[in-house]
Amino acid sequence: MAYDILEKMYNQNPWWEDYGLIKEDYHLRELQKNKFVFLNEEFLEERFLDGVYIVTGMRQIGKTTHLKLLIQKMINDKNKENFLYFNCDILDSKKEIVELIEKYFQNFKTDKKRFIILDEITSVKDGILAIKYLIDKGENKKITYILTGSSTVNIKKTGEFLPGRRGKGKDFLFLPVSFSKFLMIQYPKVDFNLPAKKSLEKFYFSLKQKIPLQRELNNYLICGGIPRLINNYLDKKEIDFDNFNLYKSWIISETAKNKKREQIVRIILERVLASLGSDVSYNSFASDTGIGSHNTVYEYLNFLEDAFIGKQIYNYDYHQKKINFKKNKKIYLRDPFLFWLLNWWINGDLKFCQKIKKDPILKSKIAENLVFLHLELLFGEIFFYREKYEIDFIYKNLAWECKYQNKISQRDFGELLKFPGKKFVITKEAFKISPGLQLIPLELFLLLKKNYFSTVF
Repeated sequence: MAYDILEKMYNQNPWWEDYGLIKEDYHLRELQKNKFVFLNEEFLEERFLDGVYIVTGMRQIGKTTHLKLLIQKMINDKNKENFLYFNCDILDSKKEIVELIEKYFQNFKTDKKRFIILDEITSVKDGILAIKYLIDKGENKKITYILTGSSTVNIKKTGEFLPGRRGKGKDFLFLPVSFSKFLMIQYPKVDFNLPAKKSLEKFYFSLKQKIPLQRELNNYLICGGIPRLINNYLDKKEIDFDNFNLYKSWIISETAKNKKREQIVRIILERVLASLGSDVSYNSFASDTGIGSHNTVYEYLNFLEDAFIGKQIYNYDYHQKKINFKKNKKIYLRDPFLFWLLNWWINGDLKFCQKIKKDPILKSKIAENLVFLHLELLFGEIFFYREKYEIDFIYKNLAWECKYQNKISQRDFGELLKFPGKKFVITKEAFKISPGLQLIPLELFLLLKKNYFSTVF
């Protein structure tokens, strides 16, 4: 075991022999093939002091590539052995994680700063307990631990496992690329910031002169914000079957690792697709799917949330200022591409995404999903309201209704007008600024920042 683990370390850390070999790393070479490169600058510019850093996000979102970019940025001939990278997918237990790091310490001694980078540590049951053990042994001085995971199931226990042991460490969440960043990378010379003294109307008109916004939005509705798929789709105007298989395998793998049944996951996801944008109860989920138990529905929906596939939002009573956890929930997908992936997996139609051009109801559902994702990016936790009437999304004194359709009248959002705060309607084309209410096209809304909604009116 000891020899095997050391050999595996050398295989995953070729820069120990020659630091220049980091340039030949598979992930970095794959990155160079991409026409469009999306970087998490916050992560790459972090100082990384002594402590435990946690990096989460769905698989194939770029976590491993960023780890390698970080090593490439800091490594040189004198410190090359101070970087240990290891993919924990090939390990079976927390004991093996401890043995791995102890073997590294035994073979590479230094009084300089070290980086212990453990990729997909959540694939090992209670893997973070190995880090707790090492820190309790005193292995935390001049050491930065960077731990990644494609599921928050075990990461959620970090506070329980590592109380007072994370030092200067912090969390990073890798999300799919936003629509605004999707445009910025393609059009680097265009300024997407709304000038302080420029009206929203003039800003929007100016952008439309420079960029085919509607075309780019249609592209984004299909490829979503996963860098690999963005490059694939913008290059070929379709997503390769291999990529559909890759992401289906990711869901199946996460299902197996978390000891969930694939058939129930498929049934749950089919119901999620059918109810996208509508509020549902766990009981109706159980009844409609034939699963039988609302507890099973609760358990599986939480798993899908932990695996970065879906997200539940809750009913918020803005009169009483409290969340109604027991009432119906809304469920959205973490990225537009997941809509097409799940439809293919469940319905078997690889060309399903072509229907977006012909089915306005389908397109409006994905548009509403995008509105949620953008609001969550801006404000964190978002809610919806449904008592005497329904409002799609609310946050404090702000409310948004999504009406992505060709024609729109006040009848379509009349209930929104009862909301006492600031009100916004996200539309397909309609654009109108009036006291207390704004109608904003989706392609423009997705470019607006948090401060716009906080200062408008």
